[in-house]
Amino acid sequence: MPRDASLVHLRVLATADLHATLMPFDYYSDSADDRIGLVRIAGLVEAARADTPNCLLFDNGDTFQGGALGDLAAQQAARGNGPHPMILAMNALGYDAATLGNHDFDYGIDLLRGILADAGFPVVLANAQYPGNGEPFRPRHVLLERDVQDLDGAWHVLRIGVTGTVPPQVSRWNRSILNGDLIFGDAVAAAACEAQSLKAAGADIVVVLTHSGLEDCETNLASVGDGPDIGEENVARTIAALAEVDVVIAGHTHEVFPPEGACDIVPPNVSIVQPGSLGSHLGCIDLALVKQQDGAADGWKILKAEAEALRLDGPARGAGAKALRAFIRARPGLRRTIGARHRATRAETARQIGVSAVPLHTFFSAIAPCAATQLMADAQRAAAREVLADHAALRDLPLLCAVSPMRSGGRSGPDQFTDIPAGPILLRHISDLYCYPNSLSILRLRGRDIPTWLERSASIFLRIDPEDPSPQPLIDHDFAGYNFDRLDGLLYEIDVSVPARTDAHGERLFDTPGRIRNLRHADGRPVDPDEDVLIVTNSYRASGGGNFRICAESETVLAVTTHVRDCIVEFIRSRRAPIRPEPAATFTLSGFGKARPAFETGPGALQHQREFDGLGLTCLGYSDRGFLRLDYRPRNPGI
Repeated sequence: MPRDASLVHLRVLATADLHATLMPFDYYSDSADDRIGLVRIAGLVEAARADTPNCLLFDNGDTFQGGALGDLAAQQAARGNGPHPMILAMNALGYDAATLGNHDFDYGIDLLRGILADAGFPVVLANAQYPGNGEPFRPRHVLLERDVQDLDGAWHVLRIGVTGTVPPQVSRWNRSILNGDLIFGDAVAAAACEAQSLKAAGADIVVVLTHSGLEDCETNLASVGDGPDIGEENVARTIAALAEVDVVIAGHTHEVFPPEGACDIVPPNVSIVQPGSLGSHLGCIDLALVKQQDGAADGWKILKAEAEALRLDGPARGAGAKALRAFIRARPGLRRTIGARHRATRAETARQIGVSAVPLHTFFSAIAPCAATQLMADAQRAAAREVLADHAALRDLPLLCAVSPMRSGGRSGPDQFTDIPAGPILLRHISDLYCYPNSLSILRLRGRDIPTWLERSASIFLRIDPEDPSPQPLIDHDFAGYNFDRLDGLLYEIDVSVPARTDAHGERLFDTPGRIRNLRHADGRPVDPDEDVLIVTNSYRASGGGNFRICAESETVLAVTTHVRDCIVEFIRSRRAPIRPEPAATFTLSGFGKARPAFETGPGALQHQREFDGLGLTCLGYSDRGFLRLDYRPRNPGI
């Protein structure tokens, strides 16, 4: 490096997909969890700042919605009861900028505007605008100026351009809430435009906060029903390849990048970090910036970059805990306010709404219908029948229910399963059972369309070689469990010896014969390809969420404003006796032959060993990721 060059160490810190996880606490189980929470992340942030004074802190979105605290905070914000607790904490931490995620729009734009009004930092979004005048919903970018100190002690002004993007599919996913009040454009095009503008305005480096995953897409199914120009959903790598972009903070898919224990040294490529979800990790990118003063080469250049995702309970835990104590001691008012919100959330979620005679869990929901999803089906069907009573042309059509296990491991990890014991049902149990604020929707399809829906769902299973007797993994943990729909009211087999029709994310479509076999109504009648059927589902799925293309193409005959969670609560409250959901047969798995599939689920399944024999399960131990591995020998393969 030339002698006249200045060298600056800049550290970029980031959070993503916090989902209103403020405290190190699991409201579903009403227990502490030191592996999550913005409050605990604050300790890592403060420790990182003490180690490297030149620090920036960003958030990638999906910040305000999620779980019991997020729901209660939204209700209080709607009533004007002070700032959102996530905003209070982020202001105290001194975030430099943030963007929005798709779930931040779940409560509507009026409430979101109110929440953001209290933010003490810029919240940027490049690809959302009002339809009439084209004005941006949020500033498309911001140009920050920060004083930084080089390794020789000299000070410099660094200009950091920041922009952000959200998946344009939010216009479809939240169609019933947004009502066309915003237009969402292509994320890559928006990021490219803003990055160019920022560099032209004098930005030394450009940071893109893209609420988008890292998947490489070949055949994109997410844009169906939104026109040809909506763009793809997971484009972080594409944005990182843009000429004017220097740093990318990814999110949305709740994954960790670089992988745990790895440190990605990336020059001359763009640095990318994705810090998990719920405050499980803090993204950290260390940049070595060099500036020469010889005219032609004037300006800051990235000499070296290292990216890492710091685990909350990892090696930095001790330093983070010490820094957190100092941070909290210096802010007694914040501690009191957050503590009050935490106690109010626990009190609200402890209210009893009924009693269950059986446990409600999702440990085995991928291999057999379960009581937890049956409760959802029963509640949705009851609510749908009430609505359909006033629609003579619809009420006599076959009525099916699409339900899925909202918390069932997968990429979220082995601890993310619903596990509600028999006995009193509290409000927190309903949030555990159904953690999203989706509303009820009823679609009309033809019988011939049903296999397409089920093929997407059946992509949760890895292909099993029926001639290979050695253990073979059955579940693709990259598949989000909330996309494993079963259609209550039907009978069908899933042949796992056939390759899946889509990849785990539904972004690649494969030409295969399909896995769905022997499709029939619950009474045994074959499904007529030309018959009309109604399917009760949620607003997210009705709009094609989860890359269910057939749902986006189908007719929504009724969109009900009632939340699915409220339907479940009302269903339970209307029962005078304890509920006892009896799982309908629905689906079975087939095509195993000589194979010995290994089914992986959460370790909590060991509390339900009485179900092992009926399902054909025996324990094999644990996977490297902490999932319980079970030898699966179905007692009655095929329907």
